[in-house]
Amino acid sequence: MDTYTVSTPFGTVIITDGGRRVSFELYSDIRQSRHNQALFVYIQQLQKQGITQFNTDHITIAGRDRRLGLAKGKARLDLVYIDQGKTYYCELKTNREIGLDITAQQLRELAKYCDPLIVLVPRGCIEEMSTILHMINLYHKIAVQPYDSSTEDD
Repeated sequence: MDTYTVSTPFGTVIITDGGRRVSFELYSDIRQSRHNQALFVYIQQLQKQGITQFNTDHITIAGRDRRLGLAKGKARLDLVYIDQGKTYYCELKTNREIGLDITAQQLRELAKYCDPLIVLVPRGCIEEMSTILHMINLYHKIAVQPYDSSTEDD
């Protein structure tokens, strides 16, 4: 019999025995921060585009490949995925996290090890993140992409 696994923002639903048995495993941090929700939605978008090989930090999603390492130097990525044989390294930042000094330190560290490094931000924050990357001299090493389709309210 087939086993079906469905990921939700709160946990994983596992359906077995031809639909006769359903179990639900809650994630350890059920509070689900805005960061984790944004990461979950972004991964769902990647899956709709056909991306099947990925690994995530903070959230457990069915099908993730733990062989894809997240630790780079003294930092840890939010997402690593492979598309058409190329590996992409992603760090997601909400609008509250963009201007933090710890974010700049983390991006400096990740940029040493990740090519390409993509910082995912709310669509309305792309210009701000780009300005910060220029200020810390990382604009040539890090791409900025939106993780959402509209401005995030925070």
